Amino acid sequence: MQKWCPEPLAPSPRTGRFEALRPPDAAEPAIAAFRPERGFAAADTLLRSLSRDERVQLLALVEQDLRKEYAERHRQDLAALAAAAAASEAAAAAAMAAWQQTLATELRDAQQTLFASLVQRLSELAVLIAGKIVRREVALDPQVLVRALETVFYKLDTGARLSVTVHPDDAAWVDAAPHLREQLRIAEIKTDRRLARGGCLVKTDDVEWDATVAGQLAVLQDMLEEVLAVPAATDDEEEHA
Repeated sequence: MQKWCPEPLAPSPRTGRFEALRPPDAAEPAIAAFRPERGFAAADTLLRSLSRDERVQLLALVEQDLRKEYAERHRQDLAALAAAAAASEAAAAAAMAAWQQTLATELRDAQQTLFASLVQRLSELAVLIAGKIVRREVALDPQVLVRALETVFYKLDTGARLSVTVHPDDAAWVDAAPHLREQLRIAEIKTDRRLARGGCLVKTDDVEWDATVAGQLAVLQDMLEEVLAVPAATDDEEEHA
């Protein structure tokens, strides 16, 4: 016997259990559509829902964020200005260094040019004074020619005979001293009025020497220019000295 049930039961052919019978025209129960929470419709709706203390706290947080953003932008602006100032200062320093280098180079070149001109003038003046002294000495002492020949004589091979070209007055003086001519091994004497007294041109078989007054003064000038043209020590060399 089946127990009583508020609904009529009918046997199930699959399970052998009774299931409640539903009317054939009964519809499925309606399910309400789910509506998710979408928050507040507008910002003023949110503010109206807050209390006074909550509004104060919200404004404090907003102000704090604004202060941080302003401070960060201010820091970035200061950094940009500092970088621009540093770049400008570096460019100005580079320009100043380049100008100083150019000025130093121009001053050094001008100094070297002036120094070279001064050396040349000094050497010319020294040679001019020496020439006057030599010519005066030649007029007073004919042995100047002998000393000029002696400077060449010691450079010759033993037994070499000389061909000497001198001023006509010096040639006459040498011809008048045969012992001196033999002592200096002069085999031939030639005259040339273009040569100053006290000097001569000496020639052997394969070599010729210029012992003229003009030639000796030119050598003297070259020596003076070489000695005077010693470059001045730079500041770095003076510091290391």
